[in-house]
Amino acid sequence: MSCHDIGRGMNSVVRATMKLLDEGKISSEAAKIVIKHCKKGVHWCDGNEGEATAYIRRYICGRCMKKVPKGEKLYSVYDVEYRISDKYEIANEFATDCFCTECFDIVLNEWCKDPEAGAKQRAYIEEKNDPERYTSTGEYRDDNNGFRWND
Repeated sequence: MSCHDIGRGMNSVVRATMKLLDEGKISSEAAKIVIKHCKKGVHWCDGNEGEATAYIRRYICGRCMKKVPKGEKLYSVYDVEYRISDKYEIANEFATDCFCTECFDIVLNEWCKDPEAGAKQRAYIEEKNDPERYTSTGEYRDDNNGFRWND
């Protein structure tokens, strides 16, 4: 059984971090560092990294930290083919496992040492999944893993 409270706690830190980034009080590089540590922080208890980044993972690119408009593609490295066994290592390098099209291609091409890996994996993801799975929501989540924010 996992501890969802630690995921919610880290997700609230991610939310505060993004508010600071949006207000220009911190850099995107600083935000990435804090968010990566929030993902790691859930391991102090039996938590889930996805819960720690739920606020941003379907809207923000984990590499460039760009807001991806609603309807544009946002691909998760967890959805690539099974043969790419180190996808968890890839995800750990970035703020989230989700990337805009440009960053997805850069990351996969570099990681797989194949200039076509990103395009191949995007095609695979689109073939195997419902579009909702790889499309940006266009906004931050308005809840903390099912619980309304109360601020």
